[in-house]
Parts: sequence; C-alpha cells; structure tokens
Amino acid sequence: MVKRMLIGFFVVVSVFCTVAVYAGSGVDLNEGMWEITAKVKMQGMEIPPQTFSQCITKKDMVPQNNDPSQQGNCTVSDVQTNGNTVSWTMVCKTEGGEMKSKGKITYQGDSFTGESTAEMMGMVMVTEMSGKRTGPCK
Repeated sequence: MVKRMLIGFFVVVSVFCTVAVYAGSGVDLNEGMWEITAKVKMQGMEIPPQTFSQCITKKDMVPQNNDPSQQGNCTVSDVQTNGNTVSWTMVCKTEGGEMKSKGKITYQGDSFTGESTAEMMGMVMVTEMSGKRTGPCK
C-alpha cells in the first residue's frame, strides 16, 4: 500500500511539473535552460531529490517534466502572480484517487525556490523545489 502510494506520489510530482502558467512579464525571471530539483517529504519520510532540466520562459513559468504519460491528469486553477511569486491550485487524478495541492514558486532572476503541499488519502506531502538557470535554451 505504501509502495503504491509512493509510486502514485512520484506520478503526481511529475504531473505537477507539467503545469504551464501564463502570467504577466513583470516577474524577475531570466528565461533560459534551468536545472530543477524537487524533494518530497511525507509523514516522516523523505524521498531522494529528483532533478531535471527545462527551458523556462515567462509564458511557461512553472517547472515541467515532459513525460507524456503524465500529461492531462491535472487541472490547474486559481493561478496568480504577486510580484515575483507564481501560485496555483491543482487537482490531479491518480491511480490512488484524487490529489489536491497548492503551490507557489518565487523567482529571483537566475534562481527560484518554492513549495507545493498535496493531500491524498489523508496523507500530506510537501515538495520543496529549487531551480537555477544554467544558460540559454537549446
């Protein structure tokens, strides 16, 4: 059961990373290739960090994992920008049921930090995210 939930959670983390946000251009974000690291914590457990690279632009400011099997499972709503912070609410359909989450990231030119909190089957999972710009998009 726990193994299945962990697998489901990794699916959700991947889905989370497929979210595209279309926000104003006032965010302090230097477009380009970014290295993104996500670390998951839940009920006394910490999953090893996942790292991936992505071209991030002001039109697509939320980190995305381009795994096609994870696309289309989540619905994003209540997307907002406040200064350099982008926040959203998301509902994902997984094998284990529906997962609701809220997330936000704050950009500082060539870096960002953020967090997403998700709840599924009574378990709360927190994903800490960080990113750094590594150069121009390829």
